[in-house]
Amino acid sequence: MPHTTENGINLYYEVHGEGEPLLLIMGLSLNSKSWFRTLPALSEHFKVIIFDNRGTGLSDKPNTPYSIEQMAEDARCVLDTAGVDSAHVYGISMGGMIAQRLALTYPSRVRSLILGCTTSGGANHVQPSAEVSMLMLSRGSSIATPEEMAWATAPILYSQAFIENQRELVAEDIQRRIEIPVLPYAYILQLQACLAHDTSNEIDQIQVPALVIHGDADKLVPYQNGINLAEKIPNAEFLTIQGAGHIYVTEANELVNEKVLYFLKNQ
Repeated sequence: MPHTTENGINLYYEVHGEGEPLLLIMGLSLNSKSWFRTLPALSEHFKVIIFDNRGTGLSDKPNTPYSIEQMAEDARCVLDTAGVDSAHVYGISMGGMIAQRLALTYPSRVRSLILGCTTSGGANHVQPSAEVSMLMLSRGSSIATPEEMAWATAPILYSQAFIENQRELVAEDIQRRIEIPVLPYAYILQLQACLAHDTSNEIDQIQVPALVIHGDADKLVPYQNGINLAEKIPNAEFLTIQGAGHIYVTEANELVNEKVLYFLKNQ
């Protein structure tokens, strides 16, 4: 089990496949296991690097403030330890925030950028409903089990139609998610980092090819945030996943993998 300690903590990572390097960065409270629907398709064509953000999985979980800038440094350290000078970078949700900061701070390390269900933050960030916000905040103090909490938040992560028609896939996601459940304090620390994220006045400095992906039924990071992000990044491509919620990587897995591979192979 490889780890890097370059940024002062142990960060767990894995490398799969061969080819041009591709770094995947996961979202809030989730660890690298949540890439299980994406990894097989991408690792057939690329050297895919996945890792656990601080506070999740097999990485350290310091009980000190986190920031997106700090987690971007973590991502850089993973690339360094894996011996990768530059990589394509694909981040979703919080991982997309980290990917933005990585591309802005270390532009030579990023070959292309894929940003899924994420936002540039700042004053123009479109907030979720008050109900959604309260539920996300309550996760840090809930006495529910990890499985109960995962099912409680499913309606804000997936479209209602998907939950009704593909409940077994939601259940499979949840089982992977709770194999190493996030600790409540670490969840709150990651959430606070997300809430402070703001690249809105810098995002137009990104010069690498970019693909923005967003489900138009996303309740957690509303769809308009994806539109705004794609408009701000020069020459960014924008892919709408019709009817999909926040976890579009499950709701439209084959379609998204196909589009991501097409984008990457054309860089």
